[in-house]
Amino acid sequence: MITSFLSCSRNWLFPSLGPQGCWPSPSAMDYTSDGDSDVEAYGASTFQLLVSGNLKVMSDEGVYRCPFCSDEEKEYSLDDLLQHALGVGDARDLQAKEKTDHCALAKYLKSKPAESTCGSLLQPMLIDPQVHQHTRDEQFVWPWMGILVNMPNEFFGKSANRLKEHLSSFHPVKVHPVYNRGSPTRDAIVEFGKDWGGFRNARAFESHFTMKGYSKKCWKEMKCGRTEPVGWMARADDYNSLGAIGELLRKNGDLKTLSDIENDGTNKTDKLMANLACQVKKKEMHLEKLESEYNKRSALLDTLMQKREQQEQSYTREILKMRQLSQQNTQRVVDENRKLRSDLQGMVDELCTRNKHIEELAAQSECNSRELELEKQKNALKANHLRLAALEQQKADENVNKIMERQKREKEAVLEMLLRLHTQSEKKLNLELDIKHLMGKLQVMELKPGDEGSESSKRIDELKEELSEKITELNDVESFNQILITKESKNSDELREAREVLIDSLQGLSGTTSSQTQIGIKRIGELDSKAFLNMCKRKFAAEDAETESAILFSKWQDEIKNPEWNPFKVIMVNGNVLEVIREDDNKLQELKEHSEEAYAAVTKALTELKVGNGRREPFLELWNYKEGRKAQMKEAIQHALELWKASKANGKKRR
Repeated sequence: MITSFLSCSRNWLFPSLGPQGCWPSPSAMDYTSDGDSDVEAYGASTFQLLVSGNLKVMSDEGVYRCPFCSDEEKEYSLDDLLQHALGVGDARDLQAKEKTDHCALAKYLKSKPAESTCGSLLQPMLIDPQVHQHTRDEQFVWPWMGILVNMPNEFFGKSANRLKEHLSSFHPVKVHPVYNRGSPTRDAIVEFGKDWGGFRNARAFESHFTMKGYSKKCWKEMKCGRTEPVGWMARADDYNSLGAIGELLRKNGDLKTLSDIENDGTNKTDKLMANLACQVKKKEMHLEKLESEYNKRSALLDTLMQKREQQEQSYTREILKMRQLSQQNTQRVVDENRKLRSDLQGMVDELCTRNKHIEELAAQSECNSRELELEKQKNALKANHLRLAALEQQKADENVNKIMERQKREKEAVLEMLLRLHTQSEKKLNLELDIKHLMGKLQVMELKPGDEGSESSKRIDELKEELSEKITELNDVESFNQILITKESKNSDELREAREVLIDSLQGLSGTTSSQTQIGIKRIGELDSKAFLNMCKRKFAAEDAETESAILFSKWQDEIKNPEWNPFKVIMVNGNVLEVIREDDNKLQELKEHSEEAYAAVTKALTELKVGNGRREPFLELWNYKEGRKAQMKEAIQHALELWKASKANGKKRR
């Protein structure tokens, strides 16, 4: 009775189901046998080749290809290949042989058994998986799994990936073949994942077999003699069952209800949101702390830079003021010395004139010899006074030399003092930064909670004591800096006064300064007119060259004096900041195109003025022509003494 029921159910559910449990193609029962007589008449031999297998329609990979078309790589399904054969066989514009071959192929395909179960699995019935309602307490195997029993022969003992590809319409995650004592069975476990999409795919997998009549219930009732594939969704009874299927389910999954899965997802989401919210809060607090610290540091740095800039400006103003006072005092001393020297020379000249006049009177008259003798005695007395005055002048000159030597020593002391001042300034800046840092740490420690006898309180006391020491040290450094600045200013004034006196003295002794002498006075930053004259001689006629040269020379003198024109750039050389000529300056580039000599003269004047006093006006300077550099005070004083001695010797020779 069971056998007859199985046969009836097979014929009712799958009218064309083959002996291997294969499922029929949807279109396999729609074709008629029209044209079979033509195939038997013209293509019997071709049909026999197809039946015998000499002409292959299905490849080893399980795909269909037409054996008569040149496009052998084109793949067909069974229905598509049948439609292709019928279409070519009915065509009117093809050769009879080609039409006959395709008609034989169509006859062969009509007589071929239908596609296997895998085709039906690839095209599942469109069933709503929510038709079957489940209670909230019904237990399923999770991750969602389906059970497939009685696999077709083509998948038995093969790779699980091949079965997974044929079940791709249900989107399985993994397929686990079932082994019984190391031997493969015709059963498999299909895993669909852990999400609700996997649940829907598992329900569609179960519904597909249920609608076909191959459900778990039918399989249990009629297990003996069934060879058709049967599938269902794994539940608690399958999980707890004995055998290979139950063991594999327990190994790869757990039992859970729908409520448990929903609650687990909700709990995980809530924990994740709480954790993320906590992390966001911590990040925000950390960001606020960093912003506050950054703002404090920026404000402190701005304050320090402003103080430093104010100190530099104040120092520059004091230096300029001292320089002006030094120049005024030096000029006053030089004027007084010139006046004394002029008065003394006038008295000596008057005495010589009187002596000559006395000698003339003595020659003319002897009667007045007594008077002449008295006059001579008076003149001798005056001459003695003048010699004493000359000695005093010599002593004064020696005092001047001593003053120069003392100023030289003071200059060296000034340089040393400047170095110490720079060192003290850096020390002061470092102390201020340390004080700010200690104050910040002290404020942080005071804000922290703690007992009076705790380590934080001791640390606060230590910071206060260290802060007090730093403030005391800063005050000492400031006092010492002020003393150094005062001494440096005084010494700088005296040194500049002596230099100005030397320049005036050399001008008075030598008259004009020539580059042929070793030490002299040079006009720094003065533009060379010969370079412009040479340039104009090459570009203009002889009568116009001097005029054009004077115009260009005057123009470039004005350009050099223009404070708004800044053809310099700042570079770093061995850690030192230097200002050099910008080679890409438009004005200088234009001049360089006309004359390299004029370009060199202008850049030389600009460089000398920049290195000198920083102003755009030429100025006088003591110069060592032999070595081509600024002369030292010692060299200038020695040269001045040599000129003074030479002038004295020339005066004696003239007398």
